[in-house]
Amino acid sequence: MPDCLMTSFRVLAMILALALVPAGAPVRGEPVPLTVVSFSTPDSAHGKRWRTFERIVRSDLGAQVELTMLTGGQIGTEDNMLSSLRRGRAQMGIISVGGLAPLVPELSLLAAPFLFESTAEADFVMDEVVFHAYAGLLADKGLSLVKWEDGGWHQLYARTPLVWPRDLRTYRLRSSATDATRLFLSALGADVVVLDFGDIVSALETGLVDGGVTTSVMYRATGLYEDAPHFTLTRHAFAPGAMLANAAWRAQTPPEVYRQIVAALGSTAEGRAAVRQEIAESEAYVGDLGAQIHHLTADQRRAWSAAAAPVHRALVERIGGRAEEIYGLLLEGKAAFARGRPENRN
Repeated sequence: MPDCLMTSFRVLAMILALALVPAGAPVRGEPVPLTVVSFSTPDSAHGKRWRTFERIVRSDLGAQVELTMLTGGQIGTEDNMLSSLRRGRAQMGIISVGGLAPLVPELSLLAAPFLFESTAEADFVMDEVVFHAYAGLLADKGLSLVKWEDGGWHQLYARTPLVWPRDLRTYRLRSSATDATRLFLSALGADVVVLDFGDIVSALETGLVDGGVTTSVMYRATGLYEDAPHFTLTRHAFAPGAMLANAAWRAQTPPEVYRQIVAALGSTAEGRAAVRQEIAESEAYVGDLGAQIHHLTADQRRAWSAAAAPVHRALVERIGGRAEEIYGLLLEGKAAFARGRPENRN
């Protein structure tokens, strides 16, 4: 049987298996159902954390929890995972902000180009300022926001160096379907081609595109450096994910059991540290294999930020809903972070 058909059958089998997992909330006297979904390779930072999580839950909670780990992408796309979470077929999992944006469009604001100036600023604003606003929006969709997950930053990969905004004019770049990325690339004059993630490599090989946007970890994992050896660390958009729980399941799980499950996930700080170490290793790895890593100078970064500034207003208007309110919160959070810097304290 051809490999593609075998893969399709395996994915279908996992989806059917997941459909047999009892839906709904825990039943008194029965083990708490806990099916966890994610798309993490075994050796990735998230994959390693899932192994630790499984070991702790099985050790500390034992028969109190009926644990099923589907964290290697066994049920297919993020759309499948999100649907499973909302229907109660899965109880917890990680979904990227891009994957959640069709459900909660306001989440796209977190990927607005050059919104955040540093990881420290992004961490502060997301944890201390907008967490509860987004938690409320997700709760309206039957999901509980447990904590944020780090995915690094979006960068540019290409066949030739892209270090100034003008370098993108008429350059054929792949974009995901997310508004933030499409608007950003279009604003800089790129020839934008919207493609599914699985089509990127073939599009590069056939010349359909000459580059695109991705994170450092995915640039390494997918081997994009072979056809697009120039990697510009624009750090233009944060790429977070969300650890989610089915809201009905969380509400009816015994509080102490839920507390232990969340504790087994590890702290937000630990998760971020592991991912950021993986990012540094990925960038060093592709550099050793010949990829040319381009770091922006202060002047170049100011030019990029200025060119991308109009995208913020366009994104707010396109999203609608509570986008204006949450964008205001994001700006307030940035100002609060700036006031808290040591050099700005009285």
